[in-house]
Amino acid sequence: MCVKPFIACAQVFGLCAAALAADLSADTNRLERLLRQPLLDVPAAGGAPELALHRALTSDLARAGAVIRATQQALSDPAGLAAWQRQTRAACLAALGDLPPRTPLNARVTATHSRDGYRIEKVLFESRPQFYVTALLFLPDPARFAPPYPGLLIPCGHSGEGKALPGYQRGGVLAAANGMAALIYDPLDQGERLQGLGKGGVHGHNITGAKAALLGWNTATFRVWDGFRALDYLAGRPEVDASRLGCLGNSGGGTLTAYLSALDDRLLAAAPSCYISSLQHVCAAIGPQDAEQNLFGQLGFGLEHAGWLLLRAPRPTCVCAATRDFFPIAGTHQTFAEVRGVYERLQAADRLALVEHDGTHGWAEPLRVASIRFMARWLGGAADLRLPPESEMGLPPAEANVTPEGQVLRLEGARSVYDLLRDEAARLAAARPRQDAAALRAAVRRRAVIRPLDALPHPPTLNLRTSQEGGVTVREVALLSANGVPLPATFLTPAARRAPPVLLADGRGRGCTAARVAAALAEGRAVLAVDLSGCGETDGAAHTFYGASNRDEGPAVMAYLLGRSLVGIRAEDLLQCARWLATACGEPRVELHAAERSVIPALHTAVAEPELFAALRLADEPTPWESAVTDNAPLRFADIVHGALQDYSSADLKRLLP
Repeated sequence: MCVKPFIACAQVFGLCAAALAADLSADTNRLERLLRQPLLDVPAAGGAPELALHRALTSDLARAGAVIRATQQALSDPAGLAAWQRQTRAACLAALGDLPPRTPLNARVTATHSRDGYRIEKVLFESRPQFYVTALLFLPDPARFAPPYPGLLIPCGHSGEGKALPGYQRGGVLAAANGMAALIYDPLDQGERLQGLGKGGVHGHNITGAKAALLGWNTATFRVWDGFRALDYLAGRPEVDASRLGCLGNSGGGTLTAYLSALDDRLLAAAPSCYISSLQHVCAAIGPQDAEQNLFGQLGFGLEHAGWLLLRAPRPTCVCAATRDFFPIAGTHQTFAEVRGVYERLQAADRLALVEHDGTHGWAEPLRVASIRFMARWLGGAADLRLPPESEMGLPPAEANVTPEGQVLRLEGARSVYDLLRDEAARLAAARPRQDAAALRAAVRRRAVIRPLDALPHPPTLNLRTSQEGGVTVREVALLSANGVPLPATFLTPAARRAPPVLLADGRGRGCTAARVAAALAEGRAVLAVDLSGCGETDGAAHTFYGASNRDEGPAVMAYLLGRSLVGIRAEDLLQCARWLATACGEPRVELHAAERSVIPALHTAVAEPELFAALRLADEPTPWESAVTDNAPLRFADIVHGALQDYSSADLKRLLP
């Protein structure tokens, strides 16, 4: 990104020397007005400053996407595809983290309901010990279809009712009416599986996701494992032919259909609906979606939406899409064309299909029917599809509960996902060795992705305005970060300097630093008050992330997709600014003062490059990572480093502070 578009107009600044007190350190009100003056212009060439971080990460996504497409275009034979699949699947499983061993399902049927042409069994099983999953099993009438039947797994989309939603049950009805068994189960924080924090659905997935990421897991870690175990149950039923299994689902269920059918070779046919587009298109149109749809570093190791389909190539796959979906149909067309090219080179084009419905997001009847028709074709269901009336949608939602009280956590001994997270955090804490300083610094750099100072460019500096204000030189500048985001900063130098300079970063913007700037000036210190990437003037996003209280959550998840962290990006900002300040003042080291969203980046910065900092002072600190996991305290995606608790805690970082 070029710095020139961010030249500020003189009218923006508007504070003349006569308007300021002779001693800036004694007048925080006027200092605050000075520090709140915007420095970045909004020309058409550069765009709104608050979207600068979004634009930089969007460019990074585009570059990663180009590399992925080039790799996919080179897949031309079975051996090459198999090698790519082995490598990518291994990377995908590593991003999910360690999956648990298979334990007894302890499955039981709690009730059975007979319907015309099929029956429904209410099923309860444990995907992990005392971690309960509720499901409905749809079985054909054996008088019409002789078992064993093909078995279909139907993961649910994002509905508060989960498996009880009539539109999702309809998939089971269509399957059973056409000679196939179908198991539809509740996802985490939906239906009967609310996890106890009062927020279900997408919000619950994101609460889990932020905590899980610190452990090296993901919300998808739990959801994929639930799916594997649901398939274990389905394949183990005596009425089901375990050699003829398929998966179909819509929206979040389309996501899980893509994941499960890519990672479990038992699934011969797949029909993901209203999910397949491309991460680039989705991030541009609506921003990154909830936690399980974003694996750490997946764009870095080559996994776009097309990759999920190619991980199962050349097995039969039907992509179902709505033309007016918020998952952009243009991305669906691009992805399908990329995957079709590989299938054609493998002489398997007949195994790949695209079905479009002219509608909005949702598992509309034409998409359900197309999915069932595809399953019947490839798994051996009814030759001539039978379509019960659309009013036939299984059990009324009020009658679909599997458990006595309608929630698994009310079962004796039931465990929540937060219990599992706490257990893992405790295990990691006990297993973490007390590392020496060098090892801890290496772990910090690796986890947060912070480059050494000498590998970071000296930031181009745009001098916007310089003035003398009562014995203090005020220099307003914009530094271009290593990530291409302009960092507006106010550099104040007293006439007589008596102590090391101070780099001051507040996550709410430099306008909130007046009192600390005044204190530093009174001590005879030069001060650089800066807005880090996604803070202050660049605090913004093109789209609001689910349930986020701050606008930097979406960009943080975009960085996560690239295998990076917003913590690391901001830490590099601080390194560049600290070196700039030290050079400007002719000092070997600076003091770093950080508050609010800048605290965790500052901790990483000071540990990574201790020679650059004389001291670190923190204010308005967020909840320590350890407490966020063990005590269910709030946690933001912008403050996490994936897998950090495998190597260090917040307390470990503070142990090495200057």
